[in-house]
Amino acid sequence: MTLSWGTYRFLENSLVDLLNTTLVSGGILDEQGNQIVARVGRKEDNNWVLPCISVYLDSVSSPKEFVGSNTTLDVNLMIIDIHATNEGERLDLANFVYSTIRDGFRFYSYTYSASSPATPTAVAGRWIHVNFISNTRVALGQNVEYEDAHRHRISINCDINGT
Repeated sequence: MTLSWGTYRFLENSLVDLLNTTLVSGGILDEQGNQIVARVGRKEDNNWVLPCISVYLDSVSSPKEFVGSNTTLDVNLMIIDIHATNEGERLDLANFVYSTIRDGFRFYSYTYSASSPATPTAVAGRWIHVNFISNTRVALGQNVEYEDAHRHRISINCDINGT
């Protein structure tokens, strides 16, 4: 038996699906005419094609709803890293991501589909409220790898407690 996806993976993939759907439907391409893609996970190597957007869950805080309650109000810190090829592209992609997610996005539950293993079945759930924490250039100095020379990070808190 394989481990089923849970809330955290649902959240990451819901955000990536929204970004990729919007990138493709909007015809948003890089300067060479290639499709820009969003991916789940940290970019920890340099074999990804730039530009790219990576999304991952960083941490979860779970304060109690009120004293004496076991109900928690989970808030999920999501990191969106943009790896661009130049400063203009970095700014344009940061603006694209901000505009795409600022009103929130739909949370989906995913289940494995034997007939289409690469495309799990998605079931729409509640809406996710987005609160921006930061939206800034990542300054790593002057002598950095090409993949990190034009990096941008957007940090958001995602609240899926509502309806």
